[in-house]
Amino acid sequence: MNILIPHTWLLEHLDTKATPQDIQKYLSLCGPSIERIYEREGEPVYDIEVTTNRVDSMSVRGIAREAAVILRQFNIPAKLKPLKLQEIVHKKSAEDLQLPQIIDDKKLSKRIICVALDNVQRAPTPELMAKRLRQIEVNVHDAVIDITNYVTHELGHPCHAFDYDKIMELGGTIIVTEAKAGKKFVTLDNAEYTTVGGEVVFENQDGDIIDLPGIKGTANSAINSQTKRVLFWLESIDPKKIRFGSMTHAIRTVAAQLNEKNVDPELAEEVLQYGTQLFTSTCQAKIASPVKDIFPKQKTLQSIKVPLSTISAYLGVELLPRDIANILTALECEVELGAAKSTKTRTANPTLTVTPPSFRPDLEIPADIVEEVARIYGYHNLPSVLMPTQIPLNRPKDTNFTIEHRIKNFLADIGWQEVYTYSMVSEKIAAESGHALADHLKLQNPLTDDHMYLRRSLLPSLREVLVNNSQRSDLSVFELAYTYEPKKSDLPIQLHHLSFLSKRAYQAVRGDFEALCRAFFISSMSVRELEADELYSQHAEITLTNWKNTSLIVGSIGILHTGEVAVDIDMKKFLSLCATHPQYQPQQKTNQIVEDLTFTLKEFTRVGEILITIKKQDALVQHVELVGAPYKNNFSFRVMYGDPTKNVTVDDVTPIRKQIISTLEELYGAQLVGSQT
Repeated sequence: MNILIPHTWLLEHLDTKATPQDIQKYLSLCGPSIERIYEREGEPVYDIEVTTNRVDSMSVRGIAREAAVILRQFNIPAKLKPLKLQEIVHKKSAEDLQLPQIIDDKKLSKRIICVALDNVQRAPTPELMAKRLRQIEVNVHDAVIDITNYVTHELGHPCHAFDYDKIMELGGTIIVTEAKAGKKFVTLDNAEYTTVGGEVVFENQDGDIIDLPGIKGTANSAINSQTKRVLFWLESIDPKKIRFGSMTHAIRTVAAQLNEKNVDPELAEEVLQYGTQLFTSTCQAKIASPVKDIFPKQKTLQSIKVPLSTISAYLGVELLPRDIANILTALECEVELGAAKSTKTRTANPTLTVTPPSFRPDLEIPADIVEEVARIYGYHNLPSVLMPTQIPLNRPKDTNFTIEHRIKNFLADIGWQEVYTYSMVSEKIAAESGHALADHLKLQNPLTDDHMYLRRSLLPSLREVLVNNSQRSDLSVFELAYTYEPKKSDLPIQLHHLSFLSKRAYQAVRGDFEALCRAFFISSMSVRELEADELYSQHAEITLTNWKNTSLIVGSIGILHTGEVAVDIDMKKFLSLCATHPQYQPQQKTNQIVEDLTFTLKEFTRVGEILITIKKQDALVQHVELVGAPYKNNFSFRVMYGDPTKNVTVDDVTPIRKQIISTLEELYGAQLVGSQT
């Protein structure tokens, strides 16, 4: 996530004389990366990329906190300024406002804190605040609306202003709950949505949705030009639920992007105090209620024990325990050096016990602590040591990237489109794979219903591509990817597949696959009909034979119940038969006789069975293939007769031809077109 911060705004929290260029250089070395510095409205504005697990740095104060530690590491004086906040003082009077009844759900909400403000004046946004909002590319409205955006950007915890009177008109009750599917709500920008079920919402006692908390406000409780009373509010909703609601409805607000990353609920009180100060000073608001604070899950982050030897082993350099402790203490961790007698010498110290501050939930294991020490000490200061052994050059088993690349190019050259689809699929797509849902691996906590199951087949995903591109009637797609077969009490078995799907005729698709086989010097292909199943209305298994006369069943070809023609190939087996160049084969020294036989076949006769039947009639039949496209029900077959030990004659071939004609007529009702001579 990128965040914009004007230089003067940063200096309100950071006491330093470092230049913008120094700040950019040193922060980028050891912390958030300052990608560039813009000049906006007469001052530098930092464009900073913050890694997604560091939500504590996604604010002006968060960056100032990082800069205060990092700049000192480069001998540049820097200090984080204390927040000057005033406690919210409520003077009880007859004009006090009653806070709404809040029915909380501890499983969904970590904290709710709010205060009612009366006599709110709709003042223009102060120029300094408006300038800074423009510099960070946030629209300027008026002070009542802009205060929440300003405070969120400065301190890093989203906050919200309800129209107090609207909340009370809606019943004066706010219920924290999971939405049921099918409920409609309208956001403050007048966009209408329908719940899918499972989103966290605020409802009134009638079941009306009055807020999509942590993501976006709704129109029925939003501030407008008539607002005179404000319910200033902060909540800390389960970040997984925030992510689910935001992604499900494609509402990607700044609030959602922060809240889904587990914003520190301890920060809420400071934000409430700061926002209230701005409301009272800028909008002449009056504090009209006590602060309501529902905080049932206050807890300290778990301490992490890190052997000092582990830090040295990871870094490749031995640091003084005192220096390690200073780095972590500067990051606001609580540090205990255990039983060491002195932190000024390199005495053996069995463990370092580190308790992270509440805003650093990303620090969970010893490796996280090592990483913090490494980045503040400076990656550039760590010794560069070559590996003591050679870089391993072992290729993954059962893969050949050269052939895979050639396969993709070949198929693209003959008109197939390569696609990439998700390995995680919806329940609907999984059910279309021909495998029962119980035979799929399912995520316990999927982010969306579209990505719940590890797929067993590529074909349903390819079909979804064709359905979504229905305007392309000639579209043919393929994918080279993994499917996942469950394995009890272990990781799934990954199976590498090459799958094709097309709306074209079966003969055309089979012809393209046979052309691919010839491109890799696979000498022959045969098929054996299989029974229809849940996926295919008609299909057959494919057997390929290479120049070494090695034969393998590599997959299947057929027509899906939905009408598309599909080919599904096991890449491990296919690659074992492929060759990258032709192999010398001695030319047969005896002659061959080649003739074409055309038969009128009954409708729905399987041509593959005809080919197999002709081949089985005699040992002199060396090869049979379908020639050209069929005309009406007439199919032409090219038959090659030969014997590697002697020359064949017309007299040898004539009885075989008669047997072929007789057998096809008897078994399939096939009628020869023309005479036998």
